[in-house]
Amino acid sequence: MNQDLSAPVAVIGAGSFGTAIAWLLSSGGEDVKLWAFLEKEAQAINEQKRNPSFLSHCDLNRVWATNNVAEAIEGCRAVIIATPSFGVMSVAEQMADTLPPDTPVLILSKGLDLSGERPLIDAVAAVIGGKNRLAVLSGPNHAEELSKGALAGAVIASEDLACAVFFQKLLARDFFRLYASDDPLGVSLCGAAKNVIAIACGIARGADFGDNTVALLMTRGLAEITRLVEACGGKHETCLGLAGVGDLIVTCGSTHSRNGMYGEAFSREGISVADYEERRHMVVEGAHAIEPMIKLAEAHGVELPITCAVRDLLAGNITLEAVSAALMERDLKAEMSR
Repeated sequence: MNQDLSAPVAVIGAGSFGTAIAWLLSSGGEDVKLWAFLEKEAQAINEQKRNPSFLSHCDLNRVWATNNVAEAIEGCRAVIIATPSFGVMSVAEQMADTLPPDTPVLILSKGLDLSGERPLIDAVAAVIGGKNRLAVLSGPNHAEELSKGALAGAVIASEDLACAVFFQKLLARDFFRLYASDDPLGVSLCGAAKNVIAIACGIARGADFGDNTVALLMTRGLAEITRLVEACGGKHETCLGLAGVGDLIVTCGSTHSRNGMYGEAFSREGISVADYEERRHMVVEGAHAIEPMIKLAEAHGVELPITCAVRDLLAGNITLEAVSAALMERDLKAEMSR
């Protein structure tokens, strides 16, 4: 790993979370090179020292932006990927030829390669090499709150615990408490799966089903997540930590949750994912995670009834009344049965 403490840190992705992390690093005295998708976005950040498109209150005085990935990572001692999940492989491919083999990489994007065959960390490792220098971060972290210094926590996971600890020390602040883990698989799957459950909870709220229903969906959603994590080789305890229960609570219950907000909008208006994303200029991560999750679950013989219900609802293949009845009429079983 590059131990030159004067070298900048690259943040790949200038959306809300990428901007929040760039601000966190910058406010802590780090120089940051921030990659934005469009040249005009990078130019605006450099001119204003703020991101006019996302979290414009953040002071980015020590941040320099570019829309060239190779330029962003050049000379950096660490790289943090903060693009939407479906954009991760594109930037990984652009980094592959120029990223030094000892540069640590942290993935903030949620969870699964769109093929559904593997977590993003495995897909990125296949492109840039060196899985031991890769880590993932997840937890109950809304960018809007993090960027204002509200108290928060997260978990950073890598197969090489030293890599997790490196990023733990780089990002920890007096308002941002970080824990290290050696279960990147479990953290990745939790991060992807909870977004789908949040859509289900949003749909329930939009239909005025009430708090009891939302609590039922969250709890049984956690059961789905835990089954999938354990079947794939992740750790049960990861599901009970910040990446599992913690992120599930905040994503399913918060007014900041774009997945929950989309679920409510779908329930009330029947709006498609594409139309909602165009309207709100934000990505509904859970909608893009559904098919990869189901494919992965089928490969491991795991049932995901809530996830499948959300898929069928969004596709227009079933009514809310019918899917509600189907979920409630499933065979009765012991609560803690796998």
